[in-house]
Amino acid sequence: MLGLSVVIGLYYGCVSKQNTVADYLLGGKHMSVFPITMSLVASHISGITLLGVPSEIYSNGTQYLIVGVVNNIVVIFTVIYIYLPVFYDLQLTSVYEYLGLRFDSNIRGLSSLIFAVNLLLYIPVVIYIPALAFNQVTGLDVHLITVIICVICIFYTTIGGLKAVVWTDAIQSIFTAVSIMIVIILGAIQVGGFGSMIRANQEGGRIEFFKMDPNPFLRNTFWTVSIGTTFQWLASLGIHPGAVQRFVALPTYAKARKAAIFFVLGMAVVKLLTGAIGMLIYAKYKDCDPLMANYIDNDRKLVPYYVMDVASKFPGLTGLFVSGIVSAALSTMSAQINTVSGTIYEDFIVKMMGITVTDLTASVIMKCIAVISGFICVILVFVVEKMNGILQMSISLGSVTSGALLSVFTLGVCFPWANSRGAMCGMLTSLAVMAWIVAGAQFAIYDKELMFVEKDVSISGCPANTTFRNHTDFSGLSRLNEDVYASPNVWKIYTVSYMHYSTIGTLVGIAVGLAVSLMFPTDENVDPRLLTPCIRNFVYPKYMTETVLNGKTTHNKTDTYEAVSQETKL
Repeated sequence: MLGLSVVIGLYYGCVSKQNTVADYLLGGKHMSVFPITMSLVASHISGITLLGVPSEIYSNGTQYLIVGVVNNIVVIFTVIYIYLPVFYDLQLTSVYEYLGLRFDSNIRGLSSLIFAVNLLLYIPVVIYIPALAFNQVTGLDVHLITVIICVICIFYTTIGGLKAVVWTDAIQSIFTAVSIMIVIILGAIQVGGFGSMIRANQEGGRIEFFKMDPNPFLRNTFWTVSIGTTFQWLASLGIHPGAVQRFVALPTYAKARKAAIFFVLGMAVVKLLTGAIGMLIYAKYKDCDPLMANYIDNDRKLVPYYVMDVASKFPGLTGLFVSGIVSAALSTMSAQINTVSGTIYEDFIVKMMGITVTDLTASVIMKCIAVISGFICVILVFVVEKMNGILQMSISLGSVTSGALLSVFTLGVCFPWANSRGAMCGMLTSLAVMAWIVAGAQFAIYDKELMFVEKDVSISGCPANTTFRNHTDFSGLSRLNEDVYASPNVWKIYTVSYMHYSTIGTLVGIAVGLAVSLMFPTDENVDPRLLTPCIRNFVYPKYMTETVLNGKTTHNKTDTYEAVSQETKL
């Protein structure tokens, strides 16, 4: 699989050369729906998904899986009717160019910087988790594995550009899908079928989908999961530069909309399948918890341990699983490095420094940025290995910035009266509030002053000579609700569900942005093309719109709206 990725990178780097900005970042706008959709799904499925979701389901039940059903309709509707029409029509190489057009260059620069830093902190998590699985299956040093995986990924991403990323993503997703299906089939056979799996999880209190308590301090309920993941997915699909870059790479808006719909449906299927692995793990270990029995030392090793247990009798299957996990990591890392190189080039090298270069030089600069970014991520892996809790950790870290970025884009496309001062204040306030909440919660968890109650596990079926781990010690903590224990020193806000972090960040940013914009109004002209169509048609009903469909240009005959300053920018 690694060799195939290198070959694809060499092909698109040497045979089908990517020597222009459009080629490197947009694949020359000749991509089709299938590879783009597969690339989107693959780039959003990482080791965090394949190892974190089963572990979450095993420890806390199936409530998280409601993400695969409920928020699909809301996410699809919002993306294809609010965000995607604006970004696709503008045909921007970097989505942050929009913020420069709608507000000013300061907001564009700050947003790009926040995004780049967030990605450089996220990629090491994505790489470390599969390296850990590789280590557990093969015994190879985890740091050596990390370097090998990263170097190969940096190589084909740098050499081949978006086309190499998209096609390697599509092929890697096949490895990932096959490994997931084989693990599910073998697991179901071992526990006596899916009926036995469901029965075991029901008896163990794992199955719950409609825990309707609206309390935002409960860790997982119907409301925290469905609302929280809706905001998370909007940030990762509606405004994420990597996702928008792929949509813009498609030749028509209809194809871009189709890719968005297929992506969300594909992600729902992946969440349900990885959730099924978690249920199978519980069905197998319901009488002897591997963590309590000291077979593994943390929950990150639960899925690799399970795969070794059920598949070790079949030569090659553990290798297939490892290739699936590493494929998921490579597809995510390559997509993010390609995105971050384009963002840094467009928003800092070109815009901030005012450098104008030839296409060939631009391509070389972006490749250098990709290499540097990749090696920064390799170094940061050594920091990530000190952290615990795969799914909660990744969501918490990502939510510090995702809410702020989603709020500033939403202010731009949905609120014509939002101005630059309001957008900047909203974004900074959201960042400050979420950094405070997340840091406070993580320090409290690290100091064991904030602890979460997991579902009950059993050790009644373990061998007699097993040395058991001590139960979680809640002494000195008071029970705030059925999910959380906390010390009196922990502020109440730190105990809010981690699923709501993106929600809080977005709402705080929008509320502050609108309030400041209304208190300090400006006479900024807003080009209607920078607003989402439903708002544009309501606010500027007499605006001239031009539609290009299948090469034919049509005009909606109305009066024109003049916005000279924005027209000049566009």
